[in-house]
Amino acid sequence: MDYCTKSRPNLIAKRKLGRLSAALAMTMLIAACDSDTRTTTTTTSPQSDADWSIQVPATPATLIEGEGTASVTLSIVRGDSAALPIALSAAGATDADEQDLSWQFDDTSIGVNESNSTLTVELAIGAKPLLGHTRTLQISGNDGSSAPVVVDWSFNVQPTDRPDVYLIVGQSNAMGFSEDNSRQSQPGQLDAPNDRIFQLNVTGNDEENFATEADFTTNTSLYNVGDALTPALDPLHVGYNSNTNDKEGDRIGFGLTFAKQALGNTTADIYLVPAAWSDTGFCRRTTNRFTGMGWNATEKTNDALAGTLLYDRAVARADITLSLTNGILRGILWHQGEADSDDQACADVYADNLAELAAALRTNIAVDARGAAARGSNSDIPFIVGTMSMGADVRGSQLPFGPAKLVVDAAQRNVAQSIPVSGFVNTDDLVLPAYPCGEGTCVHFGAAALREMGVRYYRELSALLP
Repeated sequence: MDYCTKSRPNLIAKRKLGRLSAALAMTMLIAACDSDTRTTTTTTSPQSDADWSIQVPATPATLIEGEGTASVTLSIVRGDSAALPIALSAAGATDADEQDLSWQFDDTSIGVNESNSTLTVELAIGAKPLLGHTRTLQISGNDGSSAPVVVDWSFNVQPTDRPDVYLIVGQSNAMGFSEDNSRQSQPGQLDAPNDRIFQLNVTGNDEENFATEADFTTNTSLYNVGDALTPALDPLHVGYNSNTNDKEGDRIGFGLTFAKQALGNTTADIYLVPAAWSDTGFCRRTTNRFTGMGWNATEKTNDALAGTLLYDRAVARADITLSLTNGILRGILWHQGEADSDDQACADVYADNLAELAAALRTNIAVDARGAAARGSNSDIPFIVGTMSMGADVRGSQLPFGPAKLVVDAAQRNVAQSIPVSGFVNTDDLVLPAYPCGEGTCVHFGAAALREMGVRYYRELSALLP
């Protein structure tokens, strides 16, 4: 089972030696955790040529990710000739056993007249959701007169129940501009809701909800305050009606399929934060109501670029969702580029603006239970980018890409060079006839392509975190 995540050795100071020899190790098999089971059976370390041993109770221990600690009391049993202090240390049986784990002994030097020490472990919440599993620490004792004595202690890990939160940002393909009547949301169908997948019940991208620039950060304009968290249902960027358990609109995006892919590798619920807006980018658009309607993380002096309103709105919606759910920000999904491909001046700075956006989102979205160490420009929160559509209708549509669009396309494909913990989803093959185009033009992906994109977005995000 893959449960590795980025190490955060900032909780309890570690004391450990290098990897212990397998020839010295003795494996102790711990049964699955059962709170009603108690036993006094002990596991004894191999004697080697030492006249003493380490005994570890076989009572199963459970460690909850991000909450509390688990402990084991070690007993030193001495023979008649064992009269030296014993130094204790510990290390994971594998690197995976140590991931995000910290530990300490209450006493690392057991004197001649002492007989026990307590080892306490703590597990920080990592970047990647966990499934339940067992970890093993190899506990070593050394009195300096013979080879170390080693015993294994295993404990069960229980994942945090805090929800996984994903932010969806970009323009029309991030919203989902599939064909009309393409949503298949009845029970058993491809776009049916799932009882573990929810969303922030956002307001629609219209003038009624966003009449002024102030509305982009005003709660009553950002989401339905009276019915804030609802089942995730396409279109994600349209408000949910709890009276009918439905929404207006019949198009889909990639977000719901993405979340369904993620379900198999988490025990937590999933919350999606829709924050995309069609026909927008870092570039200023004459079709937008406000010059500030842009994805820039900071105000720009370049006249070709727009403002920060959409970035501000995305941060606000993510903050609201984290606050309401007590969740963990697990990833940022971005699909945008067409708007910046219309202007060479915008395209030339696209890579820099995208890197600035990723850093700003990772830094300025509210801190969650992972703590401040999970924020900042080098945060391990995955940032996933999808490439623009290569589809063409009978008119040729947007193909071939012009010089500006090629610059944007290259920035997306090379995103890992400018943004840490990032990756791109290649959509070049999601074209006719197997993948019909979306609404109006082949700039938009159709429903089949968007569902496949959801699969690929999750695959890329999961691959970034070992």
